[in-house]
Amino acid sequence: MSGPSTPAYRLLHPSDGKEDTRKANIRDWLYSIGVCYVRTEYETGDGPADIYLTNRRVMIETKSKGKADPDDDTAGSRPGETPMQQLTRYVNAERRNEQRTLDEGDNRDLPWIGIITDSEIWHVYEWTPTGFKYRVDWRGQRLDSSNIMQLARIFERRVGKDWIPEDPTSLLEGHRKSLRELYELKRDERDVETQRALWYRQLKISGNQPDEKHEDELFVLHTLLIALATRISEKYGNEDYRYGFASWVRYTNWLEDLNRTIEEYNWKPQTGDVLRTLYMRLVPTKHRHIYGEYYTPDWLAEKLCREVIDDQYIESYIAGDETGGVMDPACGSGTFLYHAVHRIATSKPVQDATLDNRELTDMIIRMIHGIDIHPVAVAMAKANVLRAMPDRPSDPLRIYQGDSLQVNRDDYLQQKIDELESNIFEITSLREAKIRFPLEFIESPDFDKMMHRFAKAAAAGKPFPPNLDGELPTGRRKILRSAFDALTRVCREEGNDVWAWYTINRAGIYLLNEKISRIVANPPWVRVSNIQDKTRNDKIVRLAKDLRLWVGGRNATGFNIASLFVMQCRKLYGTTGIKSGWVLPDAAMRGGNWQKYIRMTNVTALLGSEVVSGKQAEAQQDDQRPPTVWDLGDLPFPGHSKACVNIFGVQQPPQQLVLNDGADQPRQTEGWDAVEERTAFVQTTRPRAWKSSWLENGRPLARQGAILTPSCLVILDNYKEKDGSICGTTAISRHGAWRSKSFSVKAPKSWVHGAWFNKGGLLPYVLGKPRNVILPIDENGQFIPDRDDVKWWRDTSDKYETHRGSGETTPKTLEAQLDFNGKLSNQFPIEKNIVLYCTSGSNMCAARMTTRHIVDGLDPTK
Repeated sequence: MSGPSTPAYRLLHPSDGKEDTRKANIRDWLYSIGVCYVRTEYETGDGPADIYLTNRRVMIETKSKGKADPDDDTAGSRPGETPMQQLTRYVNAERRNEQRTLDEGDNRDLPWIGIITDSEIWHVYEWTPTGFKYRVDWRGQRLDSSNIMQLARIFERRVGKDWIPEDPTSLLEGHRKSLRELYELKRDERDVETQRALWYRQLKISGNQPDEKHEDELFVLHTLLIALATRISEKYGNEDYRYGFASWVRYTNWLEDLNRTIEEYNWKPQTGDVLRTLYMRLVPTKHRHIYGEYYTPDWLAEKLCREVIDDQYIESYIAGDETGGVMDPACGSGTFLYHAVHRIATSKPVQDATLDNRELTDMIIRMIHGIDIHPVAVAMAKANVLRAMPDRPSDPLRIYQGDSLQVNRDDYLQQKIDELESNIFEITSLREAKIRFPLEFIESPDFDKMMHRFAKAAAAGKPFPPNLDGELPTGRRKILRSAFDALTRVCREEGNDVWAWYTINRAGIYLLNEKISRIVANPPWVRVSNIQDKTRNDKIVRLAKDLRLWVGGRNATGFNIASLFVMQCRKLYGTTGIKSGWVLPDAAMRGGNWQKYIRMTNVTALLGSEVVSGKQAEAQQDDQRPPTVWDLGDLPFPGHSKACVNIFGVQQPPQQLVLNDGADQPRQTEGWDAVEERTAFVQTTRPRAWKSSWLENGRPLARQGAILTPSCLVILDNYKEKDGSICGTTAISRHGAWRSKSFSVKAPKSWVHGAWFNKGGLLPYVLGKPRNVILPIDENGQFIPDRDDVKWWRDTSDKYETHRGSGETTPKTLEAQLDFNGKLSNQFPIEKNIVLYCTSGSNMCAARMTTRHIVDGLDPTK
């Protein structure tokens, strides 16, 4: 305590009078005396508390020097509010929150402690049923070396188990290693093979599949995340939760060890999507980006839920006048669903209705719906929703694994479920066995429970469960019993313990048609050109055309399927008057491959002109009313992508969210109240796009360079010249199907050309060294007619056509790829004294080219 480097010394001798400095000193001192879980700027739901000691019922409000007077009405966070009133507000809000998060065995009678301090003067209060009272000896007491340990003893208290850390990754490292060892022992078992094959098929549904070299590693990682999420769901729910493709770890010592780790912590009170952090840390960034996974920060999800899930809607639902639910059709790990539950549970209509925890939980279960194409995400979403529930639910969660766009179902399934051909719902096993259910069974209110009984009996080879078909007409009973016989054969021949989970998920999304009143979502930001599976790629393009969103030409490969989610999900699931909020790339405000979306949603009525008037809005159909637009910039995803929000059913002028001067960038886990204090919404307009007049003979003076890729086919790494020919090797590619490939080259010397590339070649104000490329073109940029006489070119063209992407707009030949949209041939005749510049990347570069070389158009980040 004597040295200036110790936390206690800094606490007693602060370097300045600033509140942030003194708050940091208190935090560091608390850590030094063994208080491990100290949260700063903790979101209570009624404002952010400066310091909250989780699991100890201690809340500390810090002030700058001389501002710790509890009754000073200029020192609170709101006008005319005293620090005492501010502290009371925070404690009362957290007391309400805690009623939903207490664990079994927690000390429910432990009194709350509230502290107001500038780190020199300390006011310590204890909460009683009638309010706060001073602790003895801490009524404006000055802290010094004689009483600092007395203060420390105040914090020696616990409610129960520690909260799970905000980042629980380190807790799972040992379990991950031992699971890989278990997988090596069990990988050849029939059930494991079936579950792994089903896992692979489910990932492929999205149009992508894992890299073959890392399949085993990813399967083990997904199994770990599924098992963790499912055990948390079992801890806080009443449903018979299924492990799906992770069922192979059930009844193992490994799962028992994982459960012991889970039971060491209370998982409920940690605010926000705690499993999102785990997923982002463990799953490689490359794999997450394949699926367009940009995980929404808690503050944005909370804000959007407040806007879309309004009090009037909640009040109508409580009264029974509203039956449509809340949905996230791309729910990921459940960030929006978690905040939707929290929004409903803490709303004024719910508080006024005086519902008990069981009644409130059962109501929320009926309201909340989620879908995600990724099976791991669905398991995590269920766990997060149950963490947010006030009590154990009586009914199953309505969160399903499947394709919200419904592009992979059979053609007859494009109808509503109550119009299915012969009223039959069908699933297909891995070996193409058909299992056909009568629709009445699928639509039963107890379908989840009945399906579990159905599948459990089939897997065990037992007779048809009694009373399972008692409500069905005679002819439909026969269909259900035939389905049971078919599933029994599938379980015997292909593996079991997965089919109830699989069938419930497949059926769930079709049962949601036209039953949703509110949607909050951050749909996947995936370019259609990145969807590897040709069948899904073709169906996505077809759906985009059917919805009149498809933009062809040079924008085709960049078409983003997020726009499909907005239009298709509102159409499939929405009731009349649906209100929905969507987090989208900021291109949804600008055009390009979003231009038809902008026209169809009437965003142009907002961008560049005033908002539609109330009378105009009333005269328009719901689908024609322009959405409210928020320009978020890079606040949600700093360093990655800029974003915006579209809210349909809310009429407001377009707004931009900006940071206040000197304010810190919002953290992912912060609540909206904390972020709101550092930001502001300002009314904004975006200029309309006009055709450029900067043309020369009808041709733009500025244009994009060629696309000289794949590198391993056209960029030379090294070569030797002999008798007018060259022999050498091409550069190693780093992307897609061409990754790590390089080939030998033997071609005419006249095919070698110099080319400038952004990366390495283009520097601020100067050019580096050009790279050599091999292209069978003449001095006018035209492909040489007899190029196919050269064996190397024939082989190279064949390689391209074998490994090229499968998208509708992907060039079919290597020549078409190299001269895509004329970006190569339009450079000829090549001129000198032109300016080269990059149009993207973190560093702006430009230079004057004084030699004649081809210009490549790749971004410097690629």
